[in-house]
Amino acid sequence: MKPTAFTRTALAALVALSFGAAQAAPIQINDLTWTIEAGAAGLVGSTNTVPLSPSGSSPVGFVTTDGGVTGASALDLKKDGKGTREETNGSAVRSSTFTAANNDTLTMYFNYVSTDGGAYGDYAWARLVDASTNDTAAWLFTARSSNSSRGQVVPGGVLGSQEDNSLLDEMDAVLNGGNTIDGTLSTDTDWAPLGGDRGTCWDNSSTCGATGWIQSDYRVRNNGSYYLEFGVMNWGDEAYQSALGFDFNGLRTGQFQGFDVLGSGGSTPLPEPQSLALVLVSLALLRSTTPRRRSSARA
Repeated sequence: MKPTAFTRTALAALVALSFGAAQAAPIQINDLTWTIEAGAAGLVGSTNTVPLSPSGSSPVGFVTTDGGVTGASALDLKKDGKGTREETNGSAVRSSTFTAANNDTLTMYFNYVSTDGGAYGDYAWARLVDASTNDTAAWLFTARSSNSSRGQVVPGGVLGSQEDNSLLDEMDAVLNGGNTIDGTLSTDTDWAPLGGDRGTCWDNSSTCGATGWIQSDYRVRNNGSYYLEFGVMNWGDEAYQSALGFDFNGLRTGQFQGFDVLGSGGSTPLPEPQSLALVLVSLALLRSTTPRRRSSARA
């Protein structure tokens, strides 16, 4: 039987749909290289605080506010009710550029660890960026320690706090398969990327600690050229550090040339005596300029 115009059109649509579905594929992140955009980042082995992720990579990547710089954030958040607290120092990394097609899938894992909390809400973000415009194409992960005592550390209300209401303000990725995310952090902060603040918490009632590994799944909406960016930011001062661990299938240390690599036990390799002296002097200067003293409570 000779096909009618309608059946020919229907068959063509079915073929196109099947072809598009066949072309959709997981994005191969292990082919990318990474650079530090701002501040401090590196690779670190698994610990009790941040164990192996579901990907099983060791080491994994991290960005940290310890050694961070101003102007690192991809976000511009509203100041708190007192009108004084805002972004201070942070760090960010980005991947090389890659192409992706509609319905291609991206899967990553994130683990946010903070020694801060309360009104000093450090935060972390991960986003997919349109390489042609440098605009945010999708939000993959956010977290904020200010919500630790009330739950919802992830996504932490970060996107809804942006100054520009025209920007994307909802999570585009699906976190943990859409299942409820535990709103509290663990009490363990013994993680080398937190620097001199590892093992501490500004206030035990704020439940400082790690979120645990959270899976982020995103399906690309438009054909294009993209890159990934991850970052972490201090809020209100530069005390009590936070860090974001990230992992993906196929992570290799060779992708992170020039990044610091911390030991599998979470400790930094011991520097030479001359270097150690410089480190101690630097830490002393840093602490002398810290605007807020350590205490178990804040004003």
